Amino acid sequence: MKRSIINLIASALLLGLGWLVPHSPLIITLETPTPTLAPVFAAESSPTPLPASTAIPTPTIAPVFAAESSPMPLPTSTAIPTPARDPFGELYFTLVSFDRSPRLVRLPGACVVGHSDCPEPEWVQTPFDMKDVFTNVPKGLAWSRDGKFGVLVTHPEDELSRGRTKEELNQLKTQSPADFQVSTSTIYLFDAETGTWSELYHAERKFIYTPVWSADGQWLAFTVRSSVWAIHPLQAEDGVYVIHPDGSGLKQLAAVDATPLGWVGSSVAVQRTVSPYPAVDYAIEMLALDGQVTSLFASTRMAAYNLAPDGGALLVTDMQGENIGGPQKSVDLLALDGSITHPFGIYNNWTQSIWVTAWASDSSQIAFANLRRAYVAPRNGNPREVYLADDTYVEPSFWNMQFSPDQKSLLMDVYDGTPRLVVISLESGRSTVLTWKGMNSDEQPSNFSWRP
Repeated sequence: MKRSIINLIASALLLGLGWLVPHSPLIITLETPTPTLAPVFAAESSPTPLPASTAIPTPTIAPVFAAESSPMPLPTSTAIPTPARDPFGELYFTLVSFDRSPRLVRLPGACVVGHSDCPEPEWVQTPFDMKDVFTNVPKGLAWSRDGKFGVLVTHPEDELSRGRTKEELNQLKTQSPADFQVSTSTIYLFDAETGTWSELYHAERKFIYTPVWSADGQWLAFTVRSSVWAIHPLQAEDGVYVIHPDGSGLKQLAAVDATPLGWVGSSVAVQRTVSPYPAVDYAIEMLALDGQVTSLFASTRMAAYNLAPDGGALLVTDMQGENIGGPQKSVDLLALDGSITHPFGIYNNWTQSIWVTAWASDSSQIAFANLRRAYVAPRNGNPREVYLADDTYVEPSFWNMQFSPDQKSLLMDVYDGTPRLVVISLESGRSTVLTWKGMNSDEQPSNFSWRP
C-alpha cells in the first residue's frame, strides 16, 4: 500500500477526530519544534502449496463469548522453537513511482545489512493491484514465525474509505455505511517458497484489518468492520475472527470493536474500544479459541501498544491528540496485568505521538522513535540513541522500523524531506541509506517487511 493511502486518512483529521478511525496508526504530524530530550531512565535492571480457497460469503456467525467473564490466572509465555534459517532473511517492500503502478519487490537480507552490494530488486508478481493493499500499520506483508507464508489485505478505495474534512465528518454521522459504495476486502496468502498466491478469505462490503499470526503458524486473527469510521456502530457480523492458513476453521471470536495485538498462547490479545470518541477508554483482553474472554486491564491512557513476540509483555508509548496530550510522553514496558515493569524514559514532546516501535524476534530488544531520534534498548535496560534524523528542511518522521532476523541491525523508514530506508548496525552504530542497483530517485520505497 502506498504511503499516500495512509496519509489520505491521517491528513483528513487531526488526531482528536482521528480517534474516530478504528485500528489506525494515528499518524499525525503537527507543528513541532526541535525536540529536547528529558531522560528519566531507570537503572538497567519444503511444504505443499496451499490451495486457493473458494469464495467465502460475508460471515454471519453469531458471537460465542462470555461478555463479562471473571479474570483467569495470567498465562506464562512459552517459547516456540523455530527451524534454522538464513540469519539475514529477505526484505520485501513496495516501490511507488510516478509513471507506473506500485510493485512488490524484494532484496536479499545480506545486502540490506551491508555484507554485499544490493542488486536490482526482484519483482514479486501479485494477482492484485498493489495500490489496493489496505493496512492499518505500514509494515507490508505479515509473516508467519517460520517465514514460509505472508499475508496482505486488499480493499480498493471506495466512497466510504476516502478521507474526510471535519465538516464532511459531521455529515457522515447522519449516514449509514449502507448509503455508500463499499469495496470487498480480501486476504491473500503468499507462499514464499513457491512464489504463489492464494485467496484465503474475502468479505463483501467490509473492511479487514491486518491479520496477526499465532506463534505456531496455525491461526491468523483479524478484525472485520462495516466502516472505517467508529461513528458507525458495529454490525452483528463485525468483530474479531480467526482462520487457518488453508482457509478452514473460520470463526468469529467476539462481536466487539477491537484491534488484535498478537497472541498469548492460544488466545488473541486485543485492545477493545469502550467509547469511540475520544478513544481513550479501552480494555485489554484475551479472546480464547473457545470464546472465553479474559479481562487483563482497563485504561484511559492515550497510548499505542505493541505485544512482545513471546506474548509476555506490552511495549506502550504515549500518543498525541488534537486537544489531548501533555508536554512529556513516556515509553514503558507493561506486564499483562497493566502494571509498569520497566520505564524506558520520559521525553519532552508537545506535539507528536510516539507510535513507531519494534520488538526483536526473540523479544530481547525494543526500538522506538521520538520526534527526530530513534532509540534501541534491551528489554529491561536503558535506551541508547542510535539515529538522529536531519531536520534542515522538515520535521522528520518515522513510518516503520524492524529488527533484522539476526537482530543485529535496525531498518527504518524515515522521511526528512526525502523518503528513505535507513539501516543501523547495532554493533558499530553506523547508519547507511539503503541503495540498490538501478535505484531511481522517482521511486519511493515504502511498507517494508523483513521475512525471517
